[in-house]
Amino acid sequence: MDTILSLKLNQKNASKNHIKALAYPRQPSSTGETKAAIYIKNEIGKENIECTTEYFSFIGAKRIFMRLTYIILFTYLIVFRMLLILVAYFCFKYVFPRFRNYSLVGKEESKNIIAKIKSAKNQEINQEKNQVVILSAHYDSFSANLPYGLQKVFFFMFRIIIIPYTIFALLIANIVFFYEGTREAVQIMVIFTFVEFFMTTIIFLLIYDNNRSKGSIDNASGVAILIELAKLIKKNPLENYDVILLWTSAEEWGLKGSKAFCKKHRKFLKNKYDLNRSFNINVDMVGSYIGLETKSSLHLRRRKEVLDLNKKIEETANELNIPIDVQKKILGSKADHKSFRSLAKKTKTSFQVAYIHSSEDSKFIHSSRDTPDKCYNEVLNGCLEICNATIRSMDSLYFSSEKIG
Repeated sequence: MDTILSLKLNQKNASKNHIKALAYPRQPSSTGETKAAIYIKNEIGKENIECTTEYFSFIGAKRIFMRLTYIILFTYLIVFRMLLILVAYFCFKYVFPRFRNYSLVGKEESKNIIAKIKSAKNQEINQEKNQVVILSAHYDSFSANLPYGLQKVFFFMFRIIIIPYTIFALLIANIVFFYEGTREAVQIMVIFTFVEFFMTTIIFLLIYDNNRSKGSIDNASGVAILIELAKLIKKNPLENYDVILLWTSAEEWGLKGSKAFCKKHRKFLKNKYDLNRSFNINVDMVGSYIGLETKSSLHLRRRKEVLDLNKKIEETANELNIPIDVQKKILGSKADHKSFRSLAKKTKTSFQVAYIHSSEDSKFIHSSRDTPDKCYNEVLNGCLEICNATIRSMDSLYFSSEKIG
C-alpha cells in the first residue's frame, strides 16, 4: 500500500471519517436513511457539485406479509363459495377511482441521490453521442437477528414456499368448488395454510431487526468511496466522459433504488449517451480487502481484449501494487450491479459493469459486528485509487483504440 501517492495527507482518512459519520441504522423510509441522504448531499455540495434527489416507492416486508394474508383469505373465500364477497371487493376497489390505490399497508417511500459531473470537453456541440460512467453504491442498511448465511437460507425458503402454496391452494379450491365430498382436501389445505403462515411469520420475526447493524462495510464503505471519487473528479474532470454518481436506497429490499433509476432513465441514457462505450462501477462492500466479482458477459464485443472493464481494473490494481481478489462466480451476488447488467440487455448495448465486493466480509454484515473498525483505512484508500485510475485510463483507452482501429 506504500505506492498510493496521489492522495494528499488530508485525504488519507477521509473515507474512514465518512464511514464513522454514517455509523447508524439506515433502513429505507427511516429517519436514519433521511439523515444519511442529507449527509451525502452536504458533502457533495461542499464541492459545488450538482446534486438531485429522486423519490420512488417500493414494496417492503409488511406489504409482502399482507399480500400473503390476502392470498390466503381470497383462497378460502373461493373454497367456501363466497364469491359475492370477492366481486364486491373488486367492484368497490376498481369501480370507484378514489379507492383504486387503497391498501391496508401502503408502499414505502425512499430516495436516490444523484450527482453529475460533465466532461472537460464541451461535447454537447458535437453530433456524436457522449459517453458516461455511472458510479453507484447503496446507502441503506439492513439488520437481522440471524447470521448472513442463515438469512440467505430463510429468504430462499420464503421464495420457494409462496409459489407452491399459491398453486396448491388454487388447485384445492377448484376441487372443492366443482366437486362435492372433498372434506379431506379442505383439511389438507387448512393444515398447509397453517404451516405456510407459521413459517413465514417465523422468518420475519427471526430475520427482521432494524436496530443492530451500523452498516459500515455494507455499505457506508461504498458511499464514502463515491463521495471521495466525486471530489477527485470534480477537481480534475474526465476528458471524454460525463460522470453520474448514484447513491441508491432500498438495495437490501430487492435492488429497488437501482431498478427505479434504470427504469426512469433508460430511454434518456440510450438517447444521450453511447452506451457501447459507457460503463458502471458498483462499489458494494470494501472491508478487510478489495474484492472484484466478475462474470462472463455476452455483451462484450470482439474488442474485449482492449475494452474489458474488469480486466482493466485488475491491471490497474497490479500497476499500483494494490492487492485485489478477483473471483469468478456463475450466479454472483445480488446487488445493484445486476440492475445495470439488465440495463445493458434492455438497451441491447455492450454497456459494461464492474462489481467491487468483499464477499468474505459477509460474515459481519446485517449484524452488530458491521462497525467502522472492520473497514481498513489502507483498503479504502486502495479502492479509491484503483477506481480513480481505472476511470481515467478507460477515458483515454476507448479513444486511443478507436484511432488504432
